[in-house]
Parts: sequence; structure tokens; C-alpha cells
Amino acid sequence: MVETDLIGDARRFDLLVRSVTDYAIYLLDLNGRVSSWNAGAQKIKGYLADEIIGEHFSRFYTPEDRAAGLPDRTLATARETGRFEGEGWRVRKDGERFWAFVVVDAVHDDEGNMIGFAKITRDMTERREAAQRLEETREQLFQLQKMEALGQLTGGVAHDFNNLLTAIIGGADLIARNADQAEKVRRLTENIRSAAERGSGLIRQLLAFARRQPLEPKRIDLQEQLAASATLLRHSLPAEVELITEISDQLPQVEIDPAQLELALLNLGFNGRDAMPDGGSLRMSARRVVLEGEPQGLSGEYVAIAVADTGHGIPAEIRDRLIEPFFTTKPFGKGAGLGLSQVYGFAAQSRGALTIESQPGEGATFTIYLPTVKGLVADDSTEVSAPLVLLVEDDPVVANLAEELLDELGYRVLVAHSGSEALNLIMSREDVQVLFSDVVMPGGMTGVELAQKARLRRPELPVLLTTGYSETVTRACEFPLLPKPYQLNELSAALSGVTRH
Repeated sequence: MVETDLIGDARRFDLLVRSVTDYAIYLLDLNGRVSSWNAGAQKIKGYLADEIIGEHFSRFYTPEDRAAGLPDRTLATARETGRFEGEGWRVRKDGERFWAFVVVDAVHDDEGNMIGFAKITRDMTERREAAQRLEETREQLFQLQKMEALGQLTGGVAHDFNNLLTAIIGGADLIARNADQAEKVRRLTENIRSAAERGSGLIRQLLAFARRQPLEPKRIDLQEQLAASATLLRHSLPAEVELITEISDQLPQVEIDPAQLELALLNLGFNGRDAMPDGGSLRMSARRVVLEGEPQGLSGEYVAIAVADTGHGIPAEIRDRLIEPFFTTKPFGKGAGLGLSQVYGFAAQSRGALTIESQPGEGATFTIYLPTVKGLVADDSTEVSAPLVLLVEDDPVVANLAEELLDELGYRVLVAHSGSEALNLIMSREDVQVLFSDVVMPGGMTGVELAQKARLRRPELPVLLTTGYSETVTRACEFPLLPKPYQLNELSAALSGVTRH
């Protein structure tokens, strides 16, 4: 009776396997030849049972996979480990290819002897194509978002710069017409200077977002820096907004650009202020943290500087867009949409990160993570006499302006308009005491390469480089860098720094 039941169960199981149509289920002998065939195999692969039984299963593989030995490796893996799983292209009887998920199990008899392989194949072509269509749709959406951001960026830049250029061009035209009226020329000149400084600030914010802003990192005492930034921010807040500071007295040192940090904190503070039109509290805190992969893959010792407000919060659908240049939720004229992009760019370029936490109605917290360093750099403020400066600049307008600035500072100036010309002067003029060069120049030699070649001939020669935008900046860390556009006092300080003993 028991034996009869077992025979019945075996027959029912065989009937079940033969009836399955969504999976190809069949047996292979030890040599890989087909020894059974179910309805699913016929449906998926297209062969009738009497057409395929006795044939080698490698005929289901593509010619390139057969040439690469994949069928043999499949059986070898199943033989050695008991099981093989994989996905790949297979071929139907009519030559059509389909994407298959395959499982091959080793089959053993009651005594443990291996007698063949059980193979299950599922046609995954439709699922794979659906996944590909979904990925293509996501990519198209991503491209649309990028184009929207680019259009917003272009429009914002064009709008702001058209305003600035109108002020500069109009002012210059009026100066030309009223050159004999000193007071009017002075007022117009101040307007032009103000417009140019606004343009400079706009460019620096854009470069900060793109992580191309040349930074001037220094090892600083964060407690002192944050206290000064809090004082500055407090004066910019209305009476109904309370500023609370929670700055640890055990903060390790960081090596950052202090001016960019201050700008980042002011941007965060102003955003928090604007999120609380009816008043509230703004909390600035700083503490030492040890990270282990979060956020954004950061690990090690960091300082976390957080600015939190009690405002209306940020909707989830726009949270990821906040760092896009010129994206703003503020009314027209209330913000250019560059504040958070500057914060993001500064944090990333300082080898840190920016995180945003918010729930609608519960305020928002922006946290800047900055890596720590040890030790302070001594501040040597000894002044030295003005040396002869070799100015290297290919743009005649900029060269003339730089020469005037250097002359105003009391320096003697030699001007070269290419790297090769400058190198010849360095070799022939021993009285050249400082090299001041643009980074990007025509003629095949960059300012960095010029400085390196000059140092080979004159190892003691002070070098100051300047640039407005360049990929080369990241490789120029061995030389001090003055960002363009620069003002008279910035040029003076930079030259004093490279000539200091």
C-alpha cells in the first residue's frame, strides 16, 4: 500500500512538472544531454520533446557564449558546488534571443551518487525590458530636471549680469562725457565699483557651487571664528528672531577658508530668518563628531556646525532642489537662490558635506561637516620691502590694470604676455624677485608650468598665481593662489605673503 502511494505521488509530481508552463523544467544527464522536457520548456524554447531529448543543452546558448565555454562552466559549477545560478541571453528554436534566469542543481540518487542535473529556466525578457524602460524614463526625467536647472541658472545669470553690465557700461559712458566734473566722476566710479563687486560675488558663489572657487584655507580656532560670525549674524536679525549659540569649548581645529565659512553661516542664518516671518529662534551649534560612513561616505573626526530654525519647514518635494543655483522659494527680488548652493559647494570643496533635515511645520536644520586637523600655523607679520614683480598676463586690459595696481602699491613691474616670454626674462634678469602669473594662458604653457620651470632655475623665487576659473587650480596647491577679480588690498596682502621671510 505504501509503495503504491509512493508510485502515485511520483506520477502526480511528474504530471505537475510536465504541466508547468511558466518555467522550463527538465533533466540533463552527466554529459549535459537533455533527458526530460516539460510544457514550459516547449513554450519558452520552442522545441518539442522528441526534437530535443538526447541533444546537448548547449544549443540553447548563444554562439559567443558557447565559444567562451559557458555551458561547460555551468555544469562544472553545479558539479563542484551543487548549484549554479545566473542570467544571460539564450536562443529559442527560431533563433530569437531571450533573457533567461537559470538554475542548475546537481541530482543524486539515494546512495549519494550524482546521476545528472535538474535545470530550471525562466524567461525574463519582458521584465528586463520593463526595467530598462523604467530606467530610461528615470534618465529622461533626470535630464529634464538638469535642463530645467540649467535654464534657471542661465536665466538667473543673464538677469543679474545684465543689470550689473548696465550699471558699468552706463557709468563708464557718463564718466567719458563728464570727465571734467570730479565729484560726479567720483560718484559714478563708486557705482561702477559697487556693480563690479556684486558681479565678483555672484561669480564666486557660482564657482563655490561648482567646487571651482579657489579657496584660501587656514588652520583656525573655530570657537573664535564662530563667535565672530554669530555676532555679525545677530546684528542682521530682526528683534523678533532670537539667536541661540551652543558652541562646544572643546572644538578641534579645522583647515578651511574662514571667509567662505562666514559667508556660508550668514547664508544659512538669512535663510532661517526668512523662514520665520513672524519671529522664532535661530540656533547655531557646533560640536565634535566621529563619523562612520554617514553622511555621504564621510569617516573620521569632524566638526558639525548646525544652523536650525523654528520656521515653517521645507516640503519634501523641493528639499533636494535647494542647492540648485538660482532655485528659490522666496518672492521675486527677495533672494537670488545662490545662498545654499554656496554652502553646499564650500562644504564639498572643504572635503566635508552639507545635510538638510526638515519636516513641514517643524523648522529646518542645516549641518555643515568639516574635517578636523591638528596644530596651528604661526602668523608671521614681518613686512619686507617691495621687490621687482614679473607680471605675466595675456589679456592686455587685465595686464594694464594689474600693472597700475602694482605701481600703486609701490612695486616695480616687468610685464610678459606669455609663459615663454616670462621664462626668458627670469633667465636673463636676476633682479626679478617675484613671479605673478595668470594660470591659464595661450601658447601651451600654463602659469603652473611656468612657476615649476622658474623654480627649477630659481628655487628661492617667490611665486603668486591668479585665476578666475581653471581645472588646473586643483594641481596648483604648491603655489599661493589669488582669485580673480582681486582688489588692491587683496593683491597687497597676497604679495606680502609670498615675499615674507
